Amino acid sequence: MSLSADKSFKMKMRDMENAFKYRRIPYPKRSVELIAILAISCTFFLFMHTNKLNSRLKEMEVKLQPSEFSALGLTGNQINSRESSRRDNIYTLHGTYQYLKSTGQLKKLSAYRLNNTRKADIDVLFFNRCAKVGSEALLELFNKMEEFNNLNMERDGLHKATKRQLTRSEQRQLAETISEFSDGSVYIEHVNWIDFEEFDLPKPVYINLVRDPVERVISWYFYARGAYKNAIEYRKDPYKPLKSAEWYKKDFNECVRSGDSECQYVPYTVKDSIGNFKRQSLFFCGHHDDCIPFNSPAAIQMAKEHVERDFAVVGSWEDTNITLTVFEKYIPRFFDHAKLLFNIHNDEITNRNKNKRKPKIDEDVKEMIRKNFTHEYDFYYFCKQRLYKQYLAVTLENLPASEEAD
Repeated sequence: MSLSADKSFKMKMRDMENAFKYRRIPYPKRSVELIAILAISCTFFLFMHTNKLNSRLKEMEVKLQPSEFSALGLTGNQINSRESSRRDNIYTLHGTYQYLKSTGQLKKLSAYRLNNTRKADIDVLFFNRCAKVGSEALLELFNKMEEFNNLNMERDGLHKATKRQLTRSEQRQLAETISEFSDGSVYIEHVNWIDFEEFDLPKPVYINLVRDPVERVISWYFYARGAYKNAIEYRKDPYKPLKSAEWYKKDFNECVRSGDSECQYVPYTVKDSIGNFKRQSLFFCGHHDDCIPFNSPAAIQMAKEHVERDFAVVGSWEDTNITLTVFEKYIPRFFDHAKLLFNIHNDEITNRNKNKRKPKIDEDVKEMIRKNFTHEYDFYYFCKQRLYKQYLAVTLENLPASEEAD
């Protein structure tokens, strides 16, 4: 083979090699579009995930930084993590602090003015406990404090049947009974606020607890179907007819959505087909007929006035540390070392009458109910803010002058 022929052959081989090396492989049009969509989706996912992660890191950075609030030792323990994370929410401890500071009210807080214990005429504690607010836990704490603080627990009220209203004569009789107790006595009963002054009787030290209104009615729904309550009712009346198996198994989510009368919380109603204790404010409003309409602004206003005038402390287990601190500072005769005893006996106290089998309730169902509890929530938040003010007052007053907020 000649040199030129050999060179020509090599060039042809190289051209063929390049043709294979750089050839275009045709793809179906749909496949190209699919690959493009996948690439865009992956890019968008990574962007969103990175953005969310960046926001979380910034949020954690803010929380980890020492703030004026945390530096003052003002700490709460809201059970609802969604609520406690919203630091600007005026209905949280942090939000209340910021609001009072921004409006110039923080410096004017006075533990003395916020303490109604000094207005009591007798050294007797009256816990007219609301239903389903964790009153059993506070009762257990009293059992632990009884000997420690030399208390006299009057337990007759624990065995009385709950009545929505008392007649005037029944109110007088109960007020007379409480006013005759010796100093250091604690009386506990599911009963509405009573005006001792109306009967010219000495006023005791009032306390109570509140709870998120919707969580209360949900708790009652399952408590009414629980073994604990039904065992108590059976001991009281063994011949009382039992409800149907379908009633005990009724699903709360479906009960609300289906329009079942048991789960319809209609504003301004005065009579319920089945008792549900939806009126938390009733325990603070009293026995007047104007207190009965559900979610009534008039009833809420009366309840607020009684809290402001008569109640030493209205606490909440949603803010355990704050509540026990305020109890200790404002009513030391009855609550000395309450936090210490609570921590020692935590399991016994927190697990008393606790429903561990309560199923999950859908958020949209809770939201449906919330719309009918507007004024009840107004009262609930009023009590919580008052509790925060009491806590801030004693905490800030105990700080050295150099550490107080500007």
